[in-house]
Amino acid sequence: MTVEDRCLLLALAVRQSAPMSQVAQTADRLLKKLEEAPAAHGQAAGSALRGAFASRGTRRRIHDVHAAVDGQDNVVFDRPAYGQAVLEYVWDNYDVLRDPLLTWLVEIATDNGDAKAQAVKTLAHLTVRHGSSDYLTALGKSASSRPEVLASVMEVAVSDEHIGPLAWDTLYRWAEHETYTAAVISLCRRVLRDPASTAAEKRAMVRLRRVAHSAATDATREAVLEAFDELAQQPSGAARLVTEVRGWQQKRTSARAGSLAFLALMTTPADEPHSGTPWLVHPANTTGIDVPGAVHDLLIDPHSKATAILRLVDWIASCSGDEAAYSHLRDALLPALRSHDMLKAGMALMRKLEGVCTARGSSVAEDFYQHLVDPRLQPTFPLKDEREGDAT
Repeated sequence: MTVEDRCLLLALAVRQSAPMSQVAQTADRLLKKLEEAPAAHGQAAGSALRGAFASRGTRRRIHDVHAAVDGQDNVVFDRPAYGQAVLEYVWDNYDVLRDPLLTWLVEIATDNGDAKAQAVKTLAHLTVRHGSSDYLTALGKSASSRPEVLASVMEVAVSDEHIGPLAWDTLYRWAEHETYTAAVISLCRRVLRDPASTAAEKRAMVRLRRVAHSAATDATREAVLEAFDELAQQPSGAARLVTEVRGWQQKRTSARAGSLAFLALMTTPADEPHSGTPWLVHPANTTGIDVPGAVHDLLIDPHSKATAILRLVDWIASCSGDEAAYSHLRDALLPALRSHDMLKAGMALMRKLEGVCTARGSSVAEDFYQHLVDPRLQPTFPLKDEREGDAT
């Protein structure tokens, strides 16, 4: 069997049933990967791998590998067991093809339609069957630029009783490398949406914490916050975030993860949807979280200041129409904003509050300003001057 036929057979093993033109294209992509492979054993790169002009036609080749073509030029290869056996044979007997094969499968997994699902299924099968540390490292290198594909494959791996522990350990290592953080976050979000067990949920939280702690970019921190925001909408998820914040405030766990967990909890729906009072500062809340302390720490941290201000504005605006709820929230926030290092952040918050009114129609920004800024300092720090400069 020629190299072209072998590539075609592998394509069929992955695609199963698909239009003939797509099968041919998929096989050709693999052949190109082989040609791009580095030289080995003294041979020129890609030597003797392609005889395109001398090869037989696609239809004849399809018949020769025991597939069929229907009247609409759809290739039918409904032999999943045979396809699986072919993949395993190639993997076991042609080790120099493993990296190109992984890269090829990852590329197919980014296509639309059935090809994507079949390629992910094939990668998952290979991962479960050959899930050594070396294999997972090779998979990570091949799929790091396709985080959703890598997350889909690793989702299968972590749930496997045999390689699950190794897969979780690999994710833990990946969590501190920016190359893999998107895949780790995606996988953890999937697990936390529908955890198979409490242990899986805990492992996912540990890896999100590690990503947050090691994050080198604002984009990665924002991605962790999105994961926590999603978690905060579920009662069990909010409880996990409360634990994370407590660990931060008790200096037992990562400050970065804890601060992001608090920001996420700021979006948690109130137990009484129409009460107006945010969940974290509701009188019935017994989380034990030091809200003023958390707000203070978020506002002095340049990484979280802007997000904290926006979420505080949402908090205040959400209950400004309820006089009792507004007064309760304002009084809960004032201790954090009165600190000597809070003037700039406090002014930025108050300027963001302009346009928000209380139930009586008075300005919320002016109300906070009168509570926070000493009358003797108000000429020096006016509420409405240099608005944009201080706000940044």
